Amino acid sequence: MTRKTVRIAMNGVTGRMGYRQHLVRSILAIREQGGLDLGDGTVLWPEPVLVGRREHALRALAEQHGLDPQNISTDVDAVLADPTVDIYFDAQVTSAREEAIKKAIAAGKHIYTEKPTATGLEGALELARLANAAGVKHGVVQDKLFLPGLLKLKRLIDGGFFGRILSIRGEFGYWVFEGDWQTAQRPSWNYRAEDGGGIVVDMFPHWEYVLHELFGRVKSVQALTATHIPQRWDENDKPYDATADD
Repeated sequence: MTRKTVRIAMNGVTGRMGYRQHLVRSILAIREQGGLDLGDGTVLWPEPVLVGRREHALRALAEQHGLDPQNISTDVDAVLADPTVDIYFDAQVTSAREEAIKKAIAAGKHIYTEKPTATGLEGALELARLANAAGVKHGVVQDKLFLPGLLKLKRLIDGGFFGRILSIRGEFGYWVFEGDWQTAQRPSWNYRAEDGGGIVVDMFPHWEYVLHELFGRVKSVQALTATHIPQRWDENDKPYDATADD
């Protein structure tokens, strides 16, 4: 077996999704299994470079999981300038993502990112144009497609179990505490429009690719949105105005 190391800059890895979903449940899980066997005699070994704004938090993560303490940085530009870094992954706050991905594309890095890629349609389209023009590989997280229930549903659909599907209905949601007496399960920026928060930009991408892959392309969308809880409490137990749709 030949081991090929791929160095992945993981920006936003101290956040909820960056840490739990992508570092622990993905990259570290692959490493615990000895790497990813490509089936051609090659084992892919992911080497994460932890990137974020808080050096002490990055250092703590590296120590906790036995990662190289040299592979942490608060300087995104320096990481992107490193020729040994192959892939840039972005899981930081949505409002900062578009510019960071532009820099990564300009640096010739392959891109894998959380959704949404930008806070607006034009920004997202521009990123796609830039990535295609640069010839870098690029993709967006579509993890829901691999949930056991949806995998089973796709097999049933493809096998003709339901016949001709004329309409579908999906329901999704869970209660997120306001944060005053019970800690909120989501970060406060998710509820601030100025930081790229909001249920539309956060969850509609998931629903779109699920609908697209299982049933067909979505041609038009109508949505009624609202901010049901106008005040919440942040990570420091301080009240703030929720300006995004929830």
